[in-house]
Amino acid sequence: EDGEWLIPAEKGEGPDTAVMSGEASTRHWPTTTSDSPGPQSMSSAEYLIRGISKNKSVAVIAAAVFVAILFGIGFAIYKYRNGTDNTLRSIKIDKLTTDGKTVSAAISPDGKHAIYSVDEGGAQSMWNKQIATSSNVPIIPPAEGVEYGGIQFTPEGNFVTFLKRDKTSSLYMLYQMPAFGGTQKKLATDVDGAVSYSPDGKQFSFIRGNSPEMGESTVMIANADGTGERVLAKRKRPETFPWWRTLGNVAWAPDGKTIAVVIGGPTTGSGLMDVAELNVDDGSLKPITKKGWYEIRQILWLPDKSGLLVMGAEKASDYFRQQIWYLSYPDGEARRINPDFNNYIGMSVTADGKSLAAIQSNRISNIWVVPNADASRAVQIKAGGANQEGTDGIAWVPDGRIVFYSTASGGDDLWIVNNDGTGVKQLTSDAGTNYDPVITPDGRYVVFVSERAGQPNIWRMNLDGSDARQLTFGKTETNVSITPDSKWIFFDSTDVGFPCIWKISIDGGEPTQVTTRYTEDAEVSRDGKLFTSQFRENATASWRQALFSIDGGEPLKVFDLPGGDISFRWSPDGRSLTQELTTKGVTNVWSYPLDGGQPKQLTNFKNDQIFNFRWSPDGKSLVLARGTVMADLVMIRDFK
Repeated sequence: EDGEWLIPAEKGEGPDTAVMSGEASTRHWPTTTSDSPGPQSMSSAEYLIRGISKNKSVAVIAAAVFVAILFGIGFAIYKYRNGTDNTLRSIKIDKLTTDGKTVSAAISPDGKHAIYSVDEGGAQSMWNKQIATSSNVPIIPPAEGVEYGGIQFTPEGNFVTFLKRDKTSSLYMLYQMPAFGGTQKKLATDVDGAVSYSPDGKQFSFIRGNSPEMGESTVMIANADGTGERVLAKRKRPETFPWWRTLGNVAWAPDGKTIAVVIGGPTTGSGLMDVAELNVDDGSLKPITKKGWYEIRQILWLPDKSGLLVMGAEKASDYFRQQIWYLSYPDGEARRINPDFNNYIGMSVTADGKSLAAIQSNRISNIWVVPNADASRAVQIKAGGANQEGTDGIAWVPDGRIVFYSTASGGDDLWIVNNDGTGVKQLTSDAGTNYDPVITPDGRYVVFVSERAGQPNIWRMNLDGSDARQLTFGKTETNVSITPDSKWIFFDSTDVGFPCIWKISIDGGEPTQVTTRYTEDAEVSRDGKLFTSQFRENATASWRQALFSIDGGEPLKVFDLPGGDISFRWSPDGRSLTQELTTKGVTNVWSYPLDGGQPKQLTNFKNDQIFNFRWSPDGKSLVLARGTVMADLVMIRDFK
């Protein structure tokens, strides 16, 4: 739980946590107005699912699967009709695992077997799957406290390399072992992501995020046995070689002359990521594309060098819907190749380039209300299935209703529902991507993030969805919090080159910078005197939690809390910070007293995960986006 991706969010833990768990939670200002369609009634399908949710659990599961299928078909048609997708072709997808516990995987060069790791209640193990016979051979037994990732076959297919970390350490070590099990040999220390082998198998490249010269990310080359490490190229923040620990953002070209890398920073445009290639002889850098992804998690060359495979998110709202793209070479044209809208969290390709193995992740999220944080009294008020209900935002209205994010419409929209599950209405429609809603304490407005005008910016609309107004006009502005008097909106912005907190009037106008150092995800206290946020001293320091005066300036207190980049919410009494924390695959809400007292577990769920939560205005109830994540290895054929 300490992975690193540097652009644009510059968080120190989110990516690694997401990969290991199968998922993972964000100036020149004229005020403009945009009309928004009025509310829409609940569909018959939603009505059916809500009714089924009140019956037996088997029916709930069946309903969730039914909705998932409908969503996949409907969303594909939606994208196709709107000209934003060209993947409705005869691509074949076969499942190689079915238990939903896959963490990391790689297909052998000949396509005959796959090495994959699984997580069962916090105990990870590694397996060799014979694809033709579907038989599994255990090669590393289950062990708690150990994480595996970055699995990669050597070019001839006899050995497999992988990253390994004891959870007490912040560093991943690179190991190699025979593909069918045997002695593990340590090759390198402090390796950030899967390695990529040269075509002759004599060398490998990798990213090291924290080089000896702090603030730099480096592309390294080493001999196949781990000796002879050398720096090929380095970038100094804010220009970076972004990395995801356990995934690979380097790819050695088939001709051996260049290495494809991911680059990030201001020069790529608005802090987005792109693909470039490094010359192996002199380290010179040449861009391949300027498309600009919100993030790129992994890249792979196709063996004929006709192009690369890119796994990533086009925009911020696609964070939990990472897709796989074909990037033609050398012209850099991008085309999405997976024929669905599932989330993908890892990929590898066979030596002939005809088959692609990928980890396909499905998240089922439902909305629950929990009186007094008592899990025994929790009531599911809405069965969301694959519509991602509440995952990208959930908020209480002072009158007890709940505004939530959902993809039920085929887009990324905001909806409203009574706290007993009745009265479902759509608030945004045909208006781009919308998420992270927060209700003003006076109940007048929904303040949210929308990408309808291009970049993520802060918008405001009436509680019925009317009179939507854009309030900010920056590059990337997210994570809303509102003062108790309903007059000021606090939000994140990267417009000054790094994340910090700004505020703007509820009526728009000129924003004011509140913090001047690395800070993000502010949460204003209920008395309006303080806010808490993630904080780090400089570009190379680790993320911590901090308390600030509502006026900003230097932090009043800085402290370490578990969970890294997970957002914290003020407790109803204002004496603690609360967060969702996952242990052995089960998420509960915990409280951390500001006076340094012992943490306290507030909920006591025995299964499932919590993706988002909010306290009610009176502090007597929680609303949760809660459900399951299933991650399995699939084989994709005929994708090019």
